Amino acid sequence: MLSTWQIELAFQIAMAATPVAVYFLILGLLNSRRRPQLLSSRLDFSLLLAALSPLCVVPLLRWIGADLRTLSASIIAVAGLIAWMAPKRLTGWVIYNINTEQALGSIRQALDHAGLAFDPCTDGFGLDIGCDIRVSPFTLLRNVSISIDGADRSHDASLERFADSLAHTLGKVEVIASPTAVSFVLIATAMIVAPLALMANRMPEMVRLLTGLLG
Repeated sequence: MLSTWQIELAFQIAMAATPVAVYFLILGLLNSRRRPQLLSSRLDFSLLLAALSPLCVVPLLRWIGADLRTLSASIIAVAGLIAWMAPKRLTGWVIYNINTEQALGSIRQALDHAGLAFDPCTDGFGLDIGCDIRVSPFTLLRNVSISIDGADRSHDASLERFADSLAHTLGKVEVIASPTAVSFVLIATAMIVAPLALMANRMPEMVRLLTGLLG
């Protein structure tokens, strides 16, 4: 018969692993599309923070003792922290499932279509409106980050126009699904299934004990 602490441990492992697994699953899906996927840096940051936060929250809950009220309060607190830490203004984008050459070509086209004059530089483009676009590839995740340097609120309209043009341009780019996508999906599946598989033969007992823990 399983003890209460074993159920608590399995439950806490599942709580910590599931958000990370979902994050890997999202990465896998983004890298398996036939078109590059454009995300705002705000959304990309929020997804990463949401995936990593349980790694800090779960040990804290184990230390102070977890019940339904504490768990609910923790979820609300984490959501508020993510909203507070996420960039309040548009600061850039991340393009998934694309290589650097394709990304640079798409950015050039988008700038032309948006009517923004630019000069190529070492790590991006200098815009005549007074700000710069910096391009940073991340080969492992097969994505390219686009950050804006020197922008203020007077540039918001131009940058929104550029973002719309970039999304339209990327919609015409065909890419091959990255092998990395399969790895991410397999990792996500393993992280979700493993905690359940360990306790599968004691599921009725788990339900009973979890009900007592959270009741």
